[in-house]
Amino acid sequence: MNRIGILAPEVASKIAAGEVITRPASVVKELVENALDAGARSITVEIEEGGCRQIRVTDNGCGMWPQEAPLSLQRHATSKIRQDTDLLHLKTMGFRGEALPSIAAISRLEICTRSRELDLGCRLTVEGGSIREQVPWAGPAGTHVTVTDLFYNTPARRKFLRSKAAEQGRIVELIRHLALGYPEIHLHLLAQGKTLLQTPAHTDVRERLAALLGLEWAEKMLTLSLSGQGMQITGLVSGPDQHVATGRYQFLLINRRIVADRLLMGALRQAYQGLLPRGRHPVVVLNLEAAPDQVDINVHPTKAEVRFKEGGRVYALTLSAMQQALQPTQTAGRQEFASSWQPQAPNRTEEARPAELFPHLPPLPTAAVTAPQPLELPPMPGLPEAGAPSANWRFAELKIIGQLQETYILAQAPDGLLIVDQHAAHERILFENLSQSWGKSGARQTLLFPVALELDAASAAWSIDHLPVLQAAGMELEPFGGNTFLLRTVPTCLSGQDLESLAPEMIAELSPIKSSGDGETLRRQLLLTMSCRGAIKAGQSLSPEEMHHLLAQLDQLTVSSHCPHGRPLWRLLTMPEIRQNFRRPR
Repeated sequence: MNRIGILAPEVASKIAAGEVITRPASVVKELVENALDAGARSITVEIEEGGCRQIRVTDNGCGMWPQEAPLSLQRHATSKIRQDTDLLHLKTMGFRGEALPSIAAISRLEICTRSRELDLGCRLTVEGGSIREQVPWAGPAGTHVTVTDLFYNTPARRKFLRSKAAEQGRIVELIRHLALGYPEIHLHLLAQGKTLLQTPAHTDVRERLAALLGLEWAEKMLTLSLSGQGMQITGLVSGPDQHVATGRYQFLLINRRIVADRLLMGALRQAYQGLLPRGRHPVVVLNLEAAPDQVDINVHPTKAEVRFKEGGRVYALTLSAMQQALQPTQTAGRQEFASSWQPQAPNRTEEARPAELFPHLPPLPTAAVTAPQPLELPPMPGLPEAGAPSANWRFAELKIIGQLQETYILAQAPDGLLIVDQHAAHERILFENLSQSWGKSGARQTLLFPVALELDAASAAWSIDHLPVLQAAGMELEPFGGNTFLLRTVPTCLSGQDLESLAPEMIAELSPIKSSGDGETLRRQLLLTMSCRGAIKAGQSLSPEEMHHLLAQLDQLTVSSHCPHGRPLWRLLTMPEIRQNFRRPR
């Protein structure tokens, strides 16, 4: 058995660094927060290869004196606190004095800094935590920190990083959070020399949200503001008629600090319970301002988690503020919390004839139906293939009874009652047709007037990298400067949709899927998304001709038992089951 000993300083520093710096986004977070504490009004972040190769953060803050710069690389060196009682009154982003030493221990680091009070600053070159060189530097006031070859001396940590695109996406999300917490600060993010995100200084969070997510979203967001018991919560929330397919657009801040707090998330879920469709998420920007002695931010090395002195009151205040913002404006006595949203019934899809619903499909088959050719797309793993549901009948031959709640098609089969999910059925039809037309010019439509799409930074970066894939699927996008794209061609099944809002939402849903060599995963998810969005919806009224036309297309599929997501497409209630339920003899 080994005896107890003291770790070597270089080993201890690497272990300590692992608690603070877990990925490139951690480096960016610490350096940008240091810049904010230094009073910077403009911050530029430049990354290479998702931050794994290089990260450079430039600010115009107060800078450091030449004798302070080497001191900042020593553990627990800080200008934020002097004694333990200061921990109860923290108002700065950083205070532990661990960020720069941790970064320096696992990278090659260069610090160029000059105080506004001096004409000459200094440049430090550091490798593995050891200072290699210190020379005078006469650059602009502020601090430039360049981090190269992150984790070069800790390969065990480096191998657990995700793809470069995924790490870049985390940095984009981080800068978006910081931008919403500090709308008065100009932030500029570049990757490989190209601008991913740029937010000029704004006067309020709504202007900043418009710069990040687009003017249309920002205009419709509801204002949230409530104070009580020494706390104030402010922000913007989307109404029940605004929702997205991902929870990435929920920004929670405490005293403008990025947090991942279960208590606030619980209040958010409770406020929207029953207001959104299943699988949909609101867009939320919340900032809770509380006295420093009411929030303990010293419970996690990266300060990502907090502990409240009175969590119950925080939960109640957050929930009350959100409920007041979401309730109709006619609520009496609460004019100061009234929102501009007026509840209204969701728009119903206009009825269309069969040719409009299925413009790319052949006409109804006649009695002599030729056997379909097998599709190139492999069947869904773990699910059985199915042709016609029975050897004795075909979908086209069934007698249509009607619709159940404008969601299920009821048809009389020779051996019972057939119930068909109209959305799932149309989704399967579109999925297989889109699969067959992949990379071909058929089944797509060129728009008479291209649609301008304003994407968020992460979606724009993803789109640039996946333009050929989108084009193969029938969506032709053309970069139009910044985060704007022109949509010129779409699959025929999407031509009647509100593309200005639908296309960005689809891309945001797809953007977490990165190019990791598995092109089939992205291809399948793209087909799933397009077929789901293009299919007729539950609650849409269909004429008997449309229902018959829809069922007839199922006869031409190799898989007609389930939708592309794996849900059952139809169910047969047999006559014996019906008789048994009514206790009727044969």
